[in-house]
Amino acid sequence: MQRSRIMKAAASVRALAALVAASVVIAHAGHVIAHGAKAVPMVLMSQANEAGFPLWLAKKLDYFADNGIDAKIQYFPNGGAALASGAAGDWQGGWIGSPPAITGWAKFKLIPVGTMMKEDRNIKLIMRKDALKGSSPKQVLESKKIGTVPNSTWSQVLFACAKHFGADPSKMQIVPLEPPVTRQSLRSGDVAAGTTDSSPDYDLVNDKEHFDVVCDGAVAGTSVIDPYIVTTRFATEHPDAAARFVEAAYRANELIRSNREQAVKYLLEYYKDVGIEGSEAKARYTLGYRDYQTLDQALADMKSGATQKALTSTAEVFVAGGAYDKVPDLASAVKAGLPILEAAKKLRK
Repeated sequence: MQRSRIMKAAASVRALAALVAASVVIAHAGHVIAHGAKAVPMVLMSQANEAGFPLWLAKKLDYFADNGIDAKIQYFPNGGAALASGAAGDWQGGWIGSPPAITGWAKFKLIPVGTMMKEDRNIKLIMRKDALKGSSPKQVLESKKIGTVPNSTWSQVLFACAKHFGADPSKMQIVPLEPPVTRQSLRSGDVAAGTTDSSPDYDLVNDKEHFDVVCDGAVAGTSVIDPYIVTTRFATEHPDAAARFVEAAYRANELIRSNREQAVKYLLEYYKDVGIEGSEAKARYTLGYRDYQTLDQALADMKSGATQKALTSTAEVFVAGGAYDKVPDLASAVKAGLPILEAAKKLRK
């Protein structure tokens, strides 16, 4: 009798455990790929900086694989450099800064599928103190060389800061430089000002004897966002996979937000994997500046109009700076991305 009761209890526990396990799988993903189903190949564009961390993390932790995505990450020096290959179909999704995202939508209908990260405080305008001596940020901007990346969030912040200080963009001597060269040129004095971001600007920001952070996106009043993206062709041919890509990417974002200590450990591994000269101090520094968004936050911003407003204000900065002729139809861009983001959310129900 006792043995029978024990066996029945054990069977009940096993049944309950199986039910709970099944419930967890369903509740967690709701998108389990049928056993043996062929994974959808997807080349993801990224950059070898901390903004590329979530995509790397989602691949490392098999979030993409679990969602039926055979992901390969391709690194580019900047978003603008990736657009031509994206238009040619060499990659199908990833993340990108808002300026090249806007250009991508205007040229080949590159779809923003929610904000990956907000970095209003992360991208900064730094000036040499010797250039500022007896001068002002406005005067430096109108008379000295400035290093930045064209058609990027860096140049977005530069133009917004110029407006903030009342500088005339037509008088600015902008030198198109990749971020590492901008930092090197600031140190050597080849440029008097330049745009930077964390963690590579850790030493510059902390060298208060020689450099001043005079402005950032928050100070200039410009919303700096980096959206996740998919190409229209991929979204049309593989709508389910597009949603699964988005869900997995935001799962990585959410891990970074919810477990900072684990995120630091993964970030140090990412540094080593992609060749970034990093440290624990730099990892903690950059995570303090970068606001990775959750799926719910991204969806709320898409629905409320905040994403469209941020993209529009970015485009307006470039129009004012003479880089764009007009603001593209960004309402249609958000309209194209919203159903994909909503489908990603439904996968979690």
